[in-house]
Amino acid sequence: MRRLVAAFFAAVLLASPAALAAEGKHYSDPAAAAKVCKSPVVWVNPNSGVYHMPGSRYYGTTKDGFYMCQKAAEAAGNRQAESH
Repeated sequence: MRRLVAAFFAAVLLASPAALAAEGKHYSDPAAAAKVCKSPVVWVNPNSGVYHMPGSRYYGTTKDGFYMCQKAAEAAGNRQAESH
């Protein structure tokens, strides 16, 4: 039983850690982020804690920010900017 439990946890921990880590990274280029993201690439403004979707007014334009996968941005506590 212990071996079964240990094998299960080993499989969970080894289930593509590189892919999971890549989705949580910050990118300076949206094309680089798009290569690893399974969700849309968003522009995160760390000062406001919001992210902007592609095509929105502030996507890639705020003074401070970076590109990131949408799911990772949400997991980090950011929220989508309200559309006006």
